[in-house]
Parts: sequence; structure tokens; C-alpha cells
Amino acid sequence: MNSGNKHMEQKQIVISGIGTISPLGSDLEQVTSALASPPGLSTVREFEFHSFDEPVPCIRITDYDPVEVLGKKGLRNKDYATKMLLGAAETGFKTVMEECSEEERPGLCVGTAFGSIQSIGDFLSDSIVNGVNTVNPQSFANTVINSPTGNANIRYFARNLSATLSTGFNAGMDAIIYAFDHIRQGYMERIIAGGLEEISYYSLLGCMRTGILSKGTAVRPFAADGDGVIMGEGCVLFMLESAQSAQKRGSKILAEIAGCANGFDPAALSGGQPDGAVYRMVVESACEQAQIKPEEIDMIASGAGGNRVSDALEAKAIASVFGPDKPVTAYKAFTGECYGASGALNVLCAMADMSAGHASGIPLEPYAHTRGIKPLFGRTAMSLNHVLVLSCSCDGNCSAIILKKVK
Repeated sequence: MNSGNKHMEQKQIVISGIGTISPLGSDLEQVTSALASPPGLSTVREFEFHSFDEPVPCIRITDYDPVEVLGKKGLRNKDYATKMLLGAAETGFKTVMEECSEEERPGLCVGTAFGSIQSIGDFLSDSIVNGVNTVNPQSFANTVINSPTGNANIRYFARNLSATLSTGFNAGMDAIIYAFDHIRQGYMERIIAGGLEEISYYSLLGCMRTGILSKGTAVRPFAADGDGVIMGEGCVLFMLESAQSAQKRGSKILAEIAGCANGFDPAALSGGQPDGAVYRMVVESACEQAQIKPEEIDMIASGAGGNRVSDALEAKAIASVFGPDKPVTAYKAFTGECYGASGALNVLCAMADMSAGHASGIPLEPYAHTRGIKPLFGRTAMSLNHVLVLSCSCDGNCSAIILKKVK
């Protein structure tokens, strides 16, 4: 388990910039507004080489034009996942990338479960349907999981760090934790880190075959009768840097990452029954690094999204550390299950709520739940000084980030 080095220099690590392409908008103000509205549910059915028998409910990005944001040059052979990542970087960090010298330019760390999975599957499907001699060889570059990250490095001449993390549901949060540790250890002063995931035929098909895709039209975190997840997509990147670096550049500090930790419980994959001990240790380690007690956490932004197995594990961990009365929200009710991007999107939503001075609860009428926790419903005025962003997935991975409001 990674819980931070207690003997490491205690640099203050802050978030000083955001770039995002998601169904919630492209900045904190738009995200705040979106969290006050019903989720933007849509459907998808047709893909280039495949289609579903019926439209599949999902939460998609509907207002992003890559050409408008990035220009036409160099986009012809870029796939959608890459265009999402480039769009997030362009809207959030183009200026800083241009102003920094090559030595001072931020590194890049992206978490994703599948990367450009639509391109990977379509490259193979094209060769099967039309023959191997008809496949565009330039499309092969899109079939590696670090292709979006590499393309961003090339576009912005970011040569100091190029990292792609793939830890399933937790990838986006783990990328942030990776960057946090990298900066604290003094390797770099600033890193752009976050999560990326696209809706694809292949990921939807996988969810269907494993039985975790909801048959309904609403995300129901922690519901006792929840029947699965609704897929979403998006990309969000954060500028992480030392407080000293941000102050030197005159950057506005949006939030502090006070502590973080991650761990893995092998019982989740070995047929055993996780007892919540690993998840509890992750939360306690993050609090220890943040130098606060668990009771000082004002709200928990959980990773619950309707998957009964992982929701139950997460609720068990929350209840064991905080008891039954700590306010808990679940932003996947607004974003859907975005796999590797979900953790980073949850951090973005938590920052929006902290800035606005309220908590955005689950946008449904209260329903019966038996999880031993206190889910929030609707919007509640609340002073949020410390928010725990938590992700406990059904594969046994657990990650935690504690955001601290900067006054």
C-alpha cells in the first residue's frame, strides 16, 4: 500500500489549474451548474463496425468540437480519446506550456482503464471485415494504451515526463497520487495529471457480458436494489505543483491535496470476502498524511455508481471509519461510470462544491438503502474544508485523496 513516506520532505502540493472535456462542462463554474441539474442522459447504438440491438443509455459528451478547440492541423489520424485529452490540455494549459522553457515545462501523467479502446477494437475489426490489406497503417499508432498521452507530449513538447497508468476504475485517481508523490520527492516541480476514458462499443459490450450494466435509465449509488452502472466518458486534467512553485508563477491556488493513499485487497479477486480492513487503512493513511483526524472530514465523495459489489465494499469501509452519520455523496450519479476517468472527475466535482460552499448530493428522491451510511440527496449548503474523495472498486483496488480548501 502506498501511504506516502513519513520521512519525506513535507511539501505542500496544490492544484493550480484545470482542463476538462466532459459532460459537466469545461470549467468549475460550468461543473457547479451541471451538478444542480438532472444528469444529461442519452443513448448510443451505432458504431463503425458494430451496433447494439437496442439503444444503450449512457452519459456522453455532446458539445465538444475538436476542430474548434484544436484546429484542423494534425487531427486526421487522431482518434476520439486522443482528441479529448488534447482538448482538455488545450483549454487548461496551452498558455503555461507555451510560456515555460523546455526544462520547466510540466510533465504529463494520465490514468485510463482502456485508453483508445475503440481504436484498438476497430483496427482489428477492420482487418477482419475488409481484409488486412485495407487497414490504414497510420491507425496502428492509436492501438497502444499510451497513445493519447504520447500525442499530448508531442503537441506540447512536454519531454520531462510521459506516464500512463492503467489501474482500472482507479486509474485517474492513481495518476494524481503518482504526480503528488513525484513532486513531493523532488523529482519535478509541476505535473499535469488526471484521467481519460471514452464510451466505446467494446467497453459497453464488456459491461453487458459481465452483467454490471444497468437496465434502467438512472444511476443509483448505494441503492439496495441497484442493478448496475450507466457508462459515461470524459477527460479531466489538473496542474499539480508545489505551493512554492505556484506562488512563484503567480498562479491562483484552487485547492490543496493534503493527503492521499492507495492499496489493494487480494481477497476481492481470490473468491474471498473482503472485510474492509485494507480500505480502512487507506483512508486512515490519507488522514495521517493530511495531519487530520477522520472526524475532521466534512464530506466523502464516494466512487459509488450502482455496482452493488463495489458500492457495498465502499460503504463498509466508510462505515467502519466514520460511522453512520458522515455525509456521503456520489458524483457518478451525474457522470456515469467513466472507469479510469471517474476518480479524477470526482475530484473535479468535489472542488466545484468546495468552491461554491455546498454539497451536491445524489439527484434522486431518497430510496431504501441498507449500507449503514448517510447518503446526501439534492443540494445542501455546507462548509467544506476537507473532502475525502474515495474510490473502492470491485477488483480490490482502493484509492483516497483528501482535498483541503485554500482560504
